[in-house]
Amino acid sequence: MRLTFALLITILLLKTVLSIQPHHVWHAESDDRIDENSVDVRWLTQKLDHFNTQDTRTFQQRYYVNATYYKPGVGPIFLSLGGEGELTSKWIQSGQCVDLAKEYGALVLGLEHRYYGKSQPFAELPVENLRYLSSQQALADVATLYEEAMTNFGLDPDKTTWISFGCSYSGALSLWLREKFPFMIDGAFSGSSPVLANKEYIEYDETCEDSVGYSCMNHLVLAFDEIKTLLATNSGKETLSQKFNLCQELDSDYWVNMFKYNIIGVIQGSVQYNNAPRGFPRVEMCRRLARASDKFEEYVKLTNEMNGGLCFDLSLNSVVNQTAAPENNGRTWWWQKATEFAYYKNSPEGSDIFFPEIDLEFHNKVAEEIFGQPLKPHVEFTNSYYGAKSPVVSDVIITNGLYDPWSRLSILTDMPNNVQSVLYTSSGHCAPVYPLITEGPDPTPEDVLLAREKVKNFVQTVIDKKSSQ
Repeated sequence: MRLTFALLITILLLKTVLSIQPHHVWHAESDDRIDENSVDVRWLTQKLDHFNTQDTRTFQQRYYVNATYYKPGVGPIFLSLGGEGELTSKWIQSGQCVDLAKEYGALVLGLEHRYYGKSQPFAELPVENLRYLSSQQALADVATLYEEAMTNFGLDPDKTTWISFGCSYSGALSLWLREKFPFMIDGAFSGSSPVLANKEYIEYDETCEDSVGYSCMNHLVLAFDEIKTLLATNSGKETLSQKFNLCQELDSDYWVNMFKYNIIGVIQGSVQYNNAPRGFPRVEMCRRLARASDKFEEYVKLTNEMNGGLCFDLSLNSVVNQTAAPENNGRTWWWQKATEFAYYKNSPEGSDIFFPEIDLEFHNKVAEEIFGQPLKPHVEFTNSYYGAKSPVVSDVIITNGLYDPWSRLSILTDMPNNVQSVLYTSSGHCAPVYPLITEGPDPTPEDVLLAREKVKNFVQTVIDKKSSQ
């Protein structure tokens, strides 16, 4: 069944309001063919702090095993890394990684990221409990799974090929895993991976402006001109509150700025997830604006559809909440942004639609409100530790959509030592990892199919290299 634009936007953007939720959460499209019994759910006793030998505390980390296509003693291990959201079993049952497992007789493992989904070290998440959440701890978690898998499946480290898979943040993790643990991981797929930490990431919104095209941009400018005019008066603010069905009144500079940050969500989400499985929402957004006689009213409709008829909540309540739960991943992702990566989508100077108030100072204030203390992301350390866009690594393939707003933080050219960059233009964030669409009006585009073919060839070269050693 093809999803409507309204439902697609609701699913995608309710999760990304205020960037509270991660910029990408892995969800499989519904597929009646999936056999829920094909995946085993297991639990790993994981160290809380890998870097303090005196700390013996542990927690239970969820992982999945799909041995449906596995050829024991012959097949490789494909490790699907969870990222900034719950890792569900469906990603160990469908999509690119599983398609490749069928081809190569691989055992598929999926490791949920600490502090996300059901892999929660604590029941509550005050700042003192979040100090063990970092990409470095997450990479070290993989070493524990590696040792358990080698033992439980009787694998020979000299003969077993391990390839990691991830997309978005987990795509960066996949590359970093190969970089930091080359003795475990023989090759890595790194999709749409923001490997450059950046606290002044204006290119996100610049890419959104460029990708929608000249005509659509003009339509958006008309809509936002009306929004800006209404923001200039108290009566106009009341009109905006009514039109957009806001949960809060725009009666202070604080709520006005929160409105400015949230109201661009339709644009950002439509561009980022311009993927075939999601109905090409960027194209649909622009088509609807083009047909509408009143661009502002149409943008109001798009936004209200995004919110599914509920009032538009501009508050930070969901991330200030300290309860650890699968649906509360916004707080943990904000912690990683505020301490490691930033990835702050600051507005570009002179934009006709994005608001200049959304800058580094704004993001720092949001982080301070969430955690009750000032936090400055250590992007310099992160980039120095991992190498940013010049990592010392080999045998990695990186895919990116050129119009994906996150692509400017990724690696877009080939590098020495079999580090391949594969680009596509038809689709957005993480397009190659989704299950193929072979029927209907929006099949998987040719350039995404070509990207998947190049990933398949890369996997073969890694397997061949391992077998020749």
